[in-house]
Amino acid sequence: MLRSGMRTLLRTLAGAVAVAVVGFALARYGAGKSTAAPPPLDRQASVANFRVNYPSTWRVASAATVPLVSLGDVLTLAANGSPTSRLAIGTQQTATSAALPSRLAAAVPPTTRPQVVTLGTTRFYRYLNLTPQGQNVPESLYLLPTSAGTITAVCSAPTFTARFTSSCERILATLKVTTGDVLSIGVDPGYALELNRILGRLNNVRRSDGPGLRSSRVGTRARAASALATAHAQAATAAGHLSGHVSSANGALVTALGRNATAYRALAQAATKDDVAAYGRAEAAVSSAGSGLNAAFTELRRLGYTIR
Repeated sequence: MLRSGMRTLLRTLAGAVAVAVVGFALARYGAGKSTAAPPPLDRQASVANFRVNYPSTWRVASAATVPLVSLGDVLTLAANGSPTSRLAIGTQQTATSAALPSRLAAAVPPTTRPQVVTLGTTRFYRYLNLTPQGQNVPESLYLLPTSAGTITAVCSAPTFTARFTSSCERILATLKVTTGDVLSIGVDPGYALELNRILGRLNNVRRSDGPGLRSSRVGTRARAASALATAHAQAATAAGHLSGHVSSANGALVTALGRNATAYRALAQAATKDDVAAYGRAEAAVSSAGSGLNAAFTELRRLGYTIR
C-alpha cells in the first residue's frame, strides 16, 4: 500500500491558491535612518517635454550619454562634490513602455522585472540597482510612458546607496510633463478581474478536493489528485488566453499552473497503480510545482498586483 506520510504535499496544500486582485503596492525607497531635513527643491530645470525641481546641492551638468540607453533631449543633474553621481533624464521611443532598452536588457539577468512605484503623484516603472554586464557602476532606471515617448531616468553613482537613490527619487517626484500626456501604468483592472475568476474556480477545487489527498484510501487520493490535475490544467488554459500589461508575468503563471497539472496527474497515476516509488517522485514534483506558482505570484506583486 502507499505510504501514509504526506507532509510535503500537505505543506503545498496548506492554503488555497492566492488570488490576484486589483490593488497597488506602493513601493517607496527610504532615505535611511537620518532625521535631518533634506534640502529644499528650490531650483528648476527643463528640456523639451518635461521639467523637474532639484536642490542647491545639485547642479545641471553637460548632457550625459548613458551606456546602453539611447535618450533624446537629455537633462543631466549631478550631485555637488561627486560628478559621477548623477541623474540623467531623457526620452526614448519604445513599443513597450515598461521594457528595458534592448541593449540594456541583454546586459542584465533575463529575470529582471520592474516594480511600480509612486513618486509624488506619478507612477513609474522602476528597475532598482542594476549593474549591467561590462559596467562597474550600479544604476536604477525609472520609466514614465507618455504620448510623446517614454521619459526615462537613470540614477547612477559609484556605489549604490539608499540615500543617493532617495535623492534621485525626490527630484523625480517633482517631474511635470510639458508635452503630451502621461499614460496609465501599473495594474490592469480587466486582467486582474479575469484572473480573479480563474483562480477563484481553482481555489474551489483545491478546497473541496485537496483534503482527499490525506485519505488513507488509495482510491480517494487518486480521485483527488485527478481533480486537482484537471483544475490546474483548466486554469492554465484560461490564463493563457488573458492579455494585459503583464504578459511576462502571466506567461510564468501559465507555465506554473501547467506544471502543477502535470504533477498532480502523475500523483493520480501513481496512486492508481499503487506505485510507491512513482508516488514519491510525484510528491516531489507537486512541491516543486507549488514553488513555481509562488514565484509567478511574486512576479505579479513586483508589477503592483496585490496577492491574497
